[in-house]
Amino acid sequence: MTNSLKLLLVAGLALGQAQSTWAQQGAPVKRPNIVMIVADDMNWDSPGCFGGAAPEITPNIDRLATGGMRFEHAYVNIAVCTPSRSVMLTGLYPHNNGAEGFQRIRPGTPTLPAILSEAGYLCGTVGKPLRQQDVFHWSVVYRWQGAGDENKWGRDPAQYRRFTRSFFQMAQESQQPFFLMASSHDPHRPYGGGPSNNRHFERAASSRTYRPDEVKVPGFLPDVPDIRKEMAGYCTSTRRLDDMVGVILDELAEAGRDDDTIVLFLSDHGMSAPFAKTNCYVESTRTPLIVRWPGVIKEKQVDRQHMVSTVDLLPTLLESVGLPSPERQDGRSFLPLLKGESQDGRDAVYAQFHHIHGRRPYPMRSVITRDHVYVFNAWSNGRRTYSAEPMAGLTYRAMKRAGEK
Repeated sequence: MTNSLKLLLVAGLALGQAQSTWAQQGAPVKRPNIVMIVADDMNWDSPGCFGGAAPEITPNIDRLATGGMRFEHAYVNIAVCTPSRSVMLTGLYPHNNGAEGFQRIRPGTPTLPAILSEAGYLCGTVGKPLRQQDVFHWSVVYRWQGAGDENKWGRDPAQYRRFTRSFFQMAQESQQPFFLMASSHDPHRPYGGGPSNNRHFERAASSRTYRPDEVKVPGFLPDVPDIRKEMAGYCTSTRRLDDMVGVILDELAEAGRDDDTIVLFLSDHGMSAPFAKTNCYVESTRTPLIVRWPGVIKEKQVDRQHMVSTVDLLPTLLESVGLPSPERQDGRSFLPLLKGESQDGRDAVYAQFHHIHGRRPYPMRSVITRDHVYVFNAWSNGRRTYSAEPMAGLTYRAMKRAGEK
């Protein structure tokens, strides 16, 4: 069965159910749409607007930032793919939603797509799948051709264009507001630009291939030829991610929904490298959060003062569209910040790590401020305080010395 046919079958059934619910609810309240774009394993400072890992690496992400607000101190709560996304969609820390590693959230946990669907939204997801998609209650799920095909099809900007175009058309035909979560597989390994036995990767090539001499090496990695070669592939994959962001923004504009849509961009955690994933260090948990909302957020805004977290996304988005949050929430809306106001209690965020597959846990807990990261390693050497500032040579010893000064 082809991709398109699978999409139509899944979407058609979901659309019929959504329209039935919509009809029962009566005349809708005009609410803004939401598009959330999530990168996979991308460091916070890789986009050009946050510093850039290579020249002209993210022109589309940069234009999104130009049209809205970017946050210098945004963090994820856990640096593992599935639980990180589960936090975004529940507003609960991993130990409270049940997904501390590659597990499903607890049955009955309120989720963003479920709440929005009840309010009349058409909710769709495309790209990297969450464990047990059914518990999140999506209206439309784009299914890849078969199990194991995510790495092949989940990196092709053309696939995202086809789905987003169909999805926006469905929302237009049903006259529903929409929520789309687009989760790229880039720049997760395997990186682009190198030799591959997969012909589809050749058709889904990045719009630019980087050379080792063009890239920046992060301070927490040694500047040696092999690392530069890895970074060249990483930057090539990041550029392909940006290509995907570009097609979604273009399709949104083509559908005439730019002005009434909140668009968010962020990464689930840092790159696949030491100190940047499956722990609580800064390079793991810091994320390049961008929010664009025409008419509400002024252009070219940068928040350098407040600490925000992905556990805050659900209450922020629900308040933005005029809906109440569930009674139990760990997050807090930062809508005042989007409106250009100040907000008290934004001087620290929290992060954690427990395990990935449920075996051999090595738990970590952390409190993060603009200047320092306090980490508790229950399994290792106890408490440590590290500098949160990026610097050349930000290795373990450098972080430790800076934090203890």
